[in-house]
Amino acid sequence: MTKFIEKQLIETFKGKTQFDRDELFAFLKQFDPEMTETALSWRIHDLLNKNIIKSIKRGVYSISNSKKYVPAISDKLVKLSKIVAKEFDNLDYCLWSTEWFNDFTRHQMGTYFYLLEVERDFVEEVFNAYSESKQYRVYLDPNEDIMERYVESEISIVIKPLISRSPKQKVSIKPKSKDKIQLPTLEKMLVDVFCDSVTFYTVQGSEMETLFENALKRYHINFSRMLNYARRRKKEPQLKAYMSEHFGDMLKDILE
Repeated sequence: MTKFIEKQLIETFKGKTQFDRDELFAFLKQFDPEMTETALSWRIHDLLNKNIIKSIKRGVYSISNSKKYVPAISDKLVKLSKIVAKEFDNLDYCLWSTEWFNDFTRHQMGTYFYLLEVERDFVEEVFNAYSESKQYRVYLDPNEDIMERYVESEISIVIKPLISRSPKQKVSIKPKSKDKIQLPTLEKMLVDVFCDSVTFYTVQGSEMETLFENALKRYHINFSRMLNYARRRKKEPQLKAYMSEHFGDMLKDILE
């Protein structure tokens, strides 16, 4: 899609709180009268990837005024990622740090830990590989008591099964580097905090509310992706009720 058309699209729809697929189709047909439904789907996909539009709900969009959240990648995170990349070629995984919550919460966490989610069939093998390094305290899907007693430092790694089709993003280790790390999207982070009060026990109650509020205000959220993932975690109705209760005015068009 040309820059000119993208600019015209922004000018046309920036004053509207939302617009639907049919309105977008009518707009784009001005520039391509032969456009098909299939071509429209590809155009929408491209616009979403470029963060020019954002998805409010299925088939409904708005012009995106917010940026995509990409967490900071520390040297320690890079070092951790190399173990799974070297030992388990092409393994689907998701690596993250609870230090990232400090971007959103009211109280800053002085200690944090790493979370590595991998395909269920490889959980024990990955656990053993990281344990053998002897550089970290490694915990395999720990319960509440272990989380609160022992998982409290930046040398702690929690290994958990990765839920299939979890929302992830591949981020370059360094600018223009071909080496990438598989990290969670913001949608996944929010849903996981809401669904897993054991692993994320430090970010519950008012802290979770603050986390959600700051994420919703500062960054682009793909709500279709977010709710689809919550559905896979069997928590979609509960998440929608939570957001409606705490952020109903902000999200009234999304939660209808």
